Parts: sequence; structure tokens; C-alpha cells
Amino acid sequence: MHYRVLALAFILLLAAAAPSFAYGKSVEDLVGSFSIGKSIKIGSGSECFSSADAVDPLTPPESAATGALADDQPPSIASFAFQPRQLSAACALPISLTAHLIDDQGVWAAEAAFFGPQGEKSVALFSSQNISSGNAKDGFYWAQMLLPSINETGEWQLHNLTIVDREGNSRILKQKDLQNLGMPTVIRVI
Repeated sequence: MHYRVLALAFILLLAAAAPSFAYGKSVEDLVGSFSIGKSIKIGSGSECFSSADAVDPLTPPESAATGALADDQPPSIASFAFQPRQLSAACALPISLTAHLIDDQGVWAAEAAFFGPQGEKSVALFSSQNISSGNAKDGFYWAQMLLPSINETGEWQLHNLTIVDREGNSRILKQKDLQNLGMPTVIRVI
């Protein structure tokens, strides 16, 4: 029994005196540049979903590109239009939207978010499958949208247009940005 106590005491003494490298590297031993990202999503068109399995259509699959050749530039817009720009409150017609989007690695998706006179929201999603001509690097995308409360008259304002490329780089154009580019931003319901 005396040997068991001595053996147990010896094992405990070794465990207490073991250096930290015996259990793996500490954070201080890591070399290189690191970044930690945190995003908080609060109820927005493509970010607010009813199930945990739903996928945000503006989030591309993970990219393996790293280093000096990794894409870090957001996509750009060459044109944006929609028809009709004026609707009758008595007739709910779909609104057809087109966008000419450009990115050196390819556009993943875009989203146009409109807000109505009473704060209602309507969203048009331009997915990578909706290219009417061109390709993902330089293409014309289309989408359709219905306004939810068409029996009210007033203006629906384009709040923003978000464009995301295949690497996850995004550009958010506000209403004023699009107006400065000469692009339409208002749908009138009469």
C-alpha cells in the first residue's frame, strides 16, 4: 500500500510540474495575421428566415481563395431599371427589374429592397440563375416583384440595392447613390 501512495504522489507531482507545451500551443505562440469577424443580423429581407435550415440567398458558398490573388473588390453596377414605374392601385401587376452587374470573379446575387408609403417592404432577388444575357462576370440579371399592399396609393422608395460576389464581397447602394447614377428609385401607385 505504501508503494501505491508513493506512485500516486509521483504521478501528481509530474502532472503539476508539466509545462504548458505538453498540452498544445498557447495563443501567444501562434505566428501570422489573424482576424475575427462577428455579424449580428436583425430582421432584414434576405436575412430573416423562418427555419434554422434556411440559407441566406446573399451568402455565397465558402471560397478557398486566399493570399495575394484573393478577390477583395466588391461588384459594381452598370445599369438598373424596372417596369412599370407607375401602377394603378386597382390592379396588382408584377414589376420586372433588370440590373447589369459586373465583377471580376463573378456576381453571386443581388437584392433590391423597396419600402412603401406605410413602411411595408418588398424585395426583389437577382440570383445567379437569373442571367438573361452575358455571364456571371458581366451580365444582365432579371427579377420580378409584387407589391404587398397595392390598394394604397403613394410612392414605393428603393431603400438599397445590395450586390454580392462569389467571394462574399458586397456593395450596398443606397437610394441617393442610385439617383446620382441616373437610375430609377421610385414606383408610384396611383
